[in-house]
Amino acid sequence: MTEQATKQNKGKLVRASARHLHVSPRKMRLVTNLIKGMSVDVALAQLQHANKKASPMLIKLLQSAVANAKNNFSLQADHLFVKEVTCDMGKMMKRYFPRARGSAFVIRRKMCHVNLVLEERVHSKAGKTKLGFLKKAPAQEEKTESVDQEISTNQKPVKSTAKKSQVFKTDEQMKMNKIANKRRLFNRKTGV
Repeated sequence: MTEQATKQNKGKLVRASARHLHVSPRKMRLVTNLIKGMSVDVALAQLQHANKKASPMLIKLLQSAVANAKNNFSLQADHLFVKEVTCDMGKMMKRYFPRARGSAFVIRRKMCHVNLVLEERVHSKAGKTKLGFLKKAPAQEEKTESVDQEISTNQKPVKSTAKKSQVFKTDEQMKMNKIANKRRLFNRKTGV
């Protein structure tokens, strides 16, 4: 691929859509929300292991979008990521189920439309891709304090001055706390 072709293709959005899929939009959104912002390879791997009816439909759509990117825009599949995935309500088929005293119960079979937008990942000068969801937070050192002998002799609770102030309880206090929790649990009216 020439440099001019790559310059022209920067910022190109590759679109693919699937219409009238026989899955309700609510169930499809569970799967589409999994892959938002992911690279294409990671998204395909995620969908192959998702145990949902909508997964194979979304895999086909994603593969179609990658094929569009290769053939129409001369983009490489390695540099693509999922920019947007939207799931909209489609037509609703109405079926009827007989109920008591001659009445009918309406069954609504919902369909959905899925629109997928891929974009080429912008590379930094170092040659690494910018992946927002894989960034690691800088390691922060936690302050640890030595525990006095008071805890081991069951006398006084000691407070630590770490980020969150935690109260260390003695063995007797912990035992009494467990007994009180059991009483609370079995005195409820829920029968648990």
